[in-house]
Amino acid sequence: MTNMYSSDEPGSGAPSLTDASTGARAGRLGAKDVVFFVIAAAAPLGFAVGSTPLAIGRGGIGTAGMFLVVGALLAIFAVGYTAMTRFVPNAGALFSYIAAGLGRPLGLGTAFVAVLAYAIAATGAIGPFAVFASQALASMTGVQTSWEPWAFGALAAMGILGVLNVELNIRVLGVIMVVEVVVLVVLSAAIVFAGGAEGLSLQPFRPDTIVGGEIGVVLLFVFAAFAGFEATALFREDVRDPVATVRKATFSSIVLIAVFQAFVTWAIVQGYGSSAVAVANEKPTEMFTMAASQYVGVGFADVITLLVVGSWFASILAFHNATARYLYALGRDRAINPVFAKKSKESGSAWVASLAHTLFSAIVLLYCMWQGLDPYLDLFIVGSVPVAVSIPAMELLTAISIIAFFWRDSRGVSWWEGKVAPAISAVALAVFVYFVLSNLPMFTGREGAINWILPSINLVALALGISRALWMRRHRPAEYQLIGHWGEK
Repeated sequence: MTNMYSSDEPGSGAPSLTDASTGARAGRLGAKDVVFFVIAAAAPLGFAVGSTPLAIGRGGIGTAGMFLVVGALLAIFAVGYTAMTRFVPNAGALFSYIAAGLGRPLGLGTAFVAVLAYAIAATGAIGPFAVFASQALASMTGVQTSWEPWAFGALAAMGILGVLNVELNIRVLGVIMVVEVVVLVVLSAAIVFAGGAEGLSLQPFRPDTIVGGEIGVVLLFVFAAFAGFEATALFREDVRDPVATVRKATFSSIVLIAVFQAFVTWAIVQGYGSSAVAVANEKPTEMFTMAASQYVGVGFADVITLLVVGSWFASILAFHNATARYLYALGRDRAINPVFAKKSKESGSAWVASLAHTLFSAIVLLYCMWQGLDPYLDLFIVGSVPVAVSIPAMELLTAISIIAFFWRDSRGVSWWEGKVAPAISAVALAVFVYFVLSNLPMFTGREGAINWILPSINLVALALGISRALWMRRHRPAEYQLIGHWGEK
């Protein structure tokens, strides 16, 4: 299979690199294992309790239908995305595909942005974890605690699990994720069986209802539920049959998130009937627990309060793994210090990369303590702005790169996979990026320069990556050739 590129021009032919040549500990994971990581990163319970009410309050009950719309668009994007898996056998995912289609400098720039995005996502999630953990303890025992001990406890757990083997992480994430799903299904089923507050209605799925609210804000919140689905390709070195497994895991993750969150959101709307939007605006953090108390029981509401904490920790751990894997891929490609490519002989984990992110998180938490910042409003909400912008923007560049890659040589891929589907997704993602940037003040709750300074951090990371690639092309041409793939001598 002629799939990789060795010249300075993106997409030029070169022999492919097989997984066997990597020396990686391949073949340990199946599609369901990777799906565990992706859905755990999406924190189904934490997202439902913490974000869905905000989306309903600002955008209306059409939020339920918007999950299906966004899921469909991302599934179209995944058509070209998974087609690239056959020709770019690299755990770098987005940045590798962009390097293949649009050139190594832009690819490496995107890689720097990706590392920043996943690192911020993991570190930022420590904020709500600490807040909800403190609140859960207070509600169940009456003991009041500050957020700092919980934050550093999560930091320590993240660091320890990060340097252990990937199977342990899957067990931890898998158990938490399954329990989250069960709890939300029980609550949703109870509401449905009771007939809701005013009878069941499919109005949230009507097209006019879906676009009837603040569509930009709804898109921002809904898209966040899918954050991390593209990380399926990061695990290609650890899975059995990488091409088939990554494809199955990618589509499965998108479909499961879309259908599940649409159902849960529809159910909670039915639970409140015509007052759903008002409740979502007045008591967003209590919307799900109030419904749990009414339709299932007070004890079940306490269970949800406790499990939200576990949901946020699962998200921390999953994004930490994604960060470590990106750093590992960059170190292996010599784009950054190769020390980041070191793997444990016992567990196969990228332990240096994992420790690096743990140190980064520790510095951020110490800074928040020193400045007296709020762990939820500042560390998580405001701090996640670069991520809200960068992930769809990287997917937009990836869609364009897929078109460019297959335009030069179709490699036997159909027009739908290589050109039409990526073009449709590129247009949709461009519209979405516009809506995100236009609605940042509503998301952050702030006015002024901060709403353009925070997104601009991505441009700084992009510029650093491009500059690094251009420097490597001039001074280290052999290592420059490794950007976006690996194993060549």
